[in-house]
Amino acid sequence: MFFYDSPFKLELIGRILEKDGKPLEYSTRTVTQLTEVLMDPKKAGPDSIAYYMFRDVYVDGPLRYDVTVVPPRMFGEEYVKTYGHYHTEAKEGLTYPELYQILNGEAIFIMQTPHNDGSMDCIITKSKKGDIVFVPPNYGHVMINSGSSTLVSANVVSNSFASDYSEYKANHGAAYYFTKDGLVQNLHCIIRKTENLPPKELLSRNRLMLGDLLEELTKRPDKLKFLQDPTLI
Repeated sequence: MFFYDSPFKLELIGRILEKDGKPLEYSTRTVTQLTEVLMDPKKAGPDSIAYYMFRDVYVDGPLRYDVTVVPPRMFGEEYVKTYGHYHTEAKEGLTYPELYQILNGEAIFIMQTPHNDGSMDCIITKSKKGDIVFVPPNYGHVMINSGSSTLVSANVVSNSFASDYSEYKANHGAAYYFTKDGLVQNLHCIIRKTENLPPKELLSRNRLMLGDLLEELTKRPDKLKFLQDPTLI
């Protein structure tokens, strides 16, 4: 599966990402590691690799370009997904934002931000190949492979951030699960408001005009300074 020829050759051979013909190092998340955030852990099936994470595919100063590969599969009625996490604080009261681009397949992003009373607001974004998805400051997020082909996503994020998985672990997943019957609310979560926003509307709402993420990072990195300093949004 070929993605780029410039500024370097990037392609997926099987489940392994190669850069200029050389396999990249990766980490994985297994089915067993995901069971604590699944709708029905008893239907998770046999343990195996659920998805692959290739970090630091390209680095420009404080920003890095990663790739995640999520093969299609089901956990009972639920579609395969990433674990889900929040980012640490970048500036007082604002966590690091993030950008994703779908390189292959389709995805649903479930984003959520908490209120002081323990309730949360949610954004649901459906995306396809080529779409750029913005994760705003203070939003946790889960990415779901909602299709029948391998989901390949790229993301650009600050090197300074760290992941906080605690809320997802405590609530047994995100605010919603995505199943064959559509979205199912996670009853461990109190949801105040849910918006369905297309990727372009989410970008427009935050006054962002962006093209291909690898091109932006390699040719116009100043446009992405807000990923390191969210007060610039």
